[in-house]
Amino acid sequence: MFLVCIPLSVTAADVATASSVQLKVKPVLCIIDRRTPSCDMDFLIAWQSPVLGYYCLHNPFVAVPLRCWSEADAGQHEERRIVEKGFMFWMTAEGSDEPVAAVEVEVMTSDTPDRRRKRRTRHVWDIL
Repeated sequence: MFLVCIPLSVTAADVATASSVQLKVKPVLCIIDRRTPSCDMDFLIAWQSPVLGYYCLHNPFVAVPLRCWSEADAGQHEERRIVEKGFMFWMTAEGSDEPVAAVEVEVMTSDTPDRRRKRRTRHVWDIL
C-alpha cells in the first residue's frame, strides 16, 4: 500500500472566495425627482473578512481600486459622491478580479409616470 501526498497551494483569493467577506455601505438609497436630479452623498464603506489578506475596494467610476488593504481582515473607507444613477461597490482579493463581496447603491425617483396624478381632479357636479 502506497500513500501519496500532494501539496495543495491555496491563495488568499481562494480562501477569501470560500469565506464570507462582508461589505457594508451606508447609505444605499438615493431618491431623486425633477427638482433634484442627483444626490450629494457621503458614503461610509466598511468590510470584514475572517481571513487576513490583500483586499481592494472598487467602483465603476474609477479604473483603479479606490483603496487597498494589505494583511488586513477589516477596513473602512469614506467617500463623497454626487449620484445620478445606480452603481455598485465591490471587493476583490489578491490575485483575482472576481468580486468577493458587492453592494448596490440604488437610485429611485419620486416622480411617477402615472397620468392620473397629473390630471386635474374633477367633481361630479363639474359637468357644465
